[in-house]
Amino acid sequence: MRTSVVVSVIVVAIFALGVVSGLRSFQASAAGGDPAAEAEVVAAFDRMNSVPSYRMKTSASGGTTLLLDVVRPDKRHYTAQSPTRGTYESITIGTQTRERVNMPGQPTGWRCITSPRPLNTTLRLDRIRKDMSAVVRKPDTVIDGMPVHAYANISSSGGTLYIGAQTGLPRRAVLVDKQSGKTVTVDFYDYGAPITITLPPCG
Repeated sequence: MRTSVVVSVIVVAIFALGVVSGLRSFQASAAGGDPAAEAEVVAAFDRMNSVPSYRMKTSASGGTTLLLDVVRPDKRHYTAQSPTRGTYESITIGTQTRERVNMPGQPTGWRCITSPRPLNTTLRLDRIRKDMSAVVRKPDTVIDGMPVHAYANISSSGGTLYIGAQTGLPRRAVLVDKQSGKTVTVDFYDYGAPITITLPPCG
């Protein structure tokens, strides 16, 4: 995604790329994983590809949050909020994206961006299978009244993923930066909810 607003690029990197790299760290390669547990995790993300919509909320140390709405096959809306950096918002449908930054000194209104290829919200299961070989089952637990299975990454990157015992869908991922000690929590919810995503006018 190209943009002339340098600050928005920084915000996207902090919020969006940070979440992706964090989830990939849960799947980091290492020896000693449980093949059955790995298969269950892959199956959970495969089920995500079959639901028409879902939401994610990422909460990081210091009050940073990222809200993401996804509607199959090609709609996405995310809002990144930071107590110190302000807000970045992006809406994509197909090849069209609208983005805006709410920060002191930055232009207001929606910027329009056209991509040569449409957005594809399908998760790449081949990459998940390739990257994952360090996952083991942990004792079951409950999150907000929902029974969940727990899966831990035993590689140096760490991390825990919780999958709904009844739904078979990801419910929460907890990622820890072992150098800084900061924690990022990603909640998955509203599977199949009637989410509406529309493009606002430019400007």
